[in-house]
Amino acid sequence: MRSDSSHHRSAADAARRRVVKARAIPRVSPVEQISDLFPLIVAVLFFLVVATGALADGADSGGYGFGEKPQAPAAKPPAKASSVALRNLGRETRHLFRAEGKVGESLFRTGLKHGVPESIMTEMTSMLGYLVDFQRDLKPKHEFVVIYEQYLNADGTKGRLGRLVYAGIQLKGRRYGVWSFKLKDGRIDYFNSKGRSIRTALLRTPMDGAKVSSGFGMRKHPILGYTRMHRGVDFAAPKGTEIYASGDGEVEKAGRVKGLGIHVRIRHEESYSTVYGHLSSLAKGLKKGDKVKQGDVIGRVGSTGLSTGPHLHYEVWLNEEAIDPASIKFETRLALAGDQLAAFRWKAALVMMKPAIRLAPPRDKTARKK
Repeated sequence: MRSDSSHHRSAADAARRRVVKARAIPRVSPVEQISDLFPLIVAVLFFLVVATGALADGADSGGYGFGEKPQAPAAKPPAKASSVALRNLGRETRHLFRAEGKVGESLFRTGLKHGVPESIMTEMTSMLGYLVDFQRDLKPKHEFVVIYEQYLNADGTKGRLGRLVYAGIQLKGRRYGVWSFKLKDGRIDYFNSKGRSIRTALLRTPMDGAKVSSGFGMRKHPILGYTRMHRGVDFAAPKGTEIYASGDGEVEKAGRVKGLGIHVRIRHEESYSTVYGHLSSLAKGLKKGDKVKQGDVIGRVGSTGLSTGPHLHYEVWLNEEAIDPASIKFETRLALAGDQLAAFRWKAALVMMKPAIRLAPPRDKTARKK
C-alpha cells in the first residue's frame, strides 16, 4: 500500500511540475518567431546579395553593383562566372574605370592625360558645369574624380565605351558630385547627392576648356578704341572648339552680321535669349527656325567680325535686356522622390563603395630620375 501511494504521489508531483513548467514557458506563435529573427534574416540576405552579385542587372536598371574587384578577364572566362560588377554581354564584360588627381592646366586636359576618353571628359565638364563656374572657381591643384563604364573583350582588350557614372570635384573645401541614373521612362539624367537633377535652364559656360578673357560691363573696346558697354562674356579658346546651345530653344538668327561676324541667337523659355558671336562656322545645316536641345553643337569658335583673336562672345538676354551670365541662378527642374529616390541613393552609394580599375596618373616629367 505504501509503495502504491508513494507511486501515486510521485506521479502527481511530476504532473504538477509539468503544468508549472508549461505555464512558465509561454507559447510563441510562428509569426512572432519570424519577427524576432527578421533582423538576422535581413543581414544574411544582404550579405548573400553583395557576395553573389544578385543585387541589380546593371545596364537595364541604371544601377551598378558591388562585388569583387574587377580584373581583366582571361582568354577563356569560366562558364559559370557571375558578378554584379560585370555584366556579360556576349563576349564583353562591363567594368568601372576610375581616375583621380589634381587639376593641372584645365580639368578637361588633365583628364585626358590620365587616360580618360575624350567623350567622357566632355560629358564630365558639361555636367559639372551646371554646379561650378570653371572660369572663376576652378584653380590648379583642385582635386577631381571620375568613374565611367568601359567594356572589355574576352582577351582583355578594350571594347565599346560605356557612360559616365560619377563625376566629382573639390573646390574651396567643398566637394561637388553628380551621379548618372536611369529613370523609369528610360532616360538617363545626372543628379546630386540629394537626388535633384543638376540640369538647369541654361549652361553657365557653353563650351569646354575655355577661359574668360573679358567680362560683362563697361570696357574699352580693343578695336574701336573707346569705352562702351560689353553686353556679354568673352571665352578665349582655340579656333574650331565646339560651341553648345545653352538651353532648349529655337534659333532666331543664324548668319553673319557686322560686329559679331558669324553668330547665332536662340530664344529660350521664360523670356530668355542667348547670343553666340565671332564663330568660324555654324553647325552643318543650322538655320533660323530650327529647334535645338541643350548641349547641341551650334557652331565653332572663330574670330569673325570685330575680333582680335579666336574667342566666343556669349550674351544672355532677359526680357530684351542683356544680363551678366554669371549672375543667373536657376532652380533645377527635376527632383527624385519616393521609390526612385531610394533606388538612386542605394545605387549611388554602391558605386562609391565598389572597387574600380584605377587609371595610372600621368608621370611627372619634371621629377628627377632616380
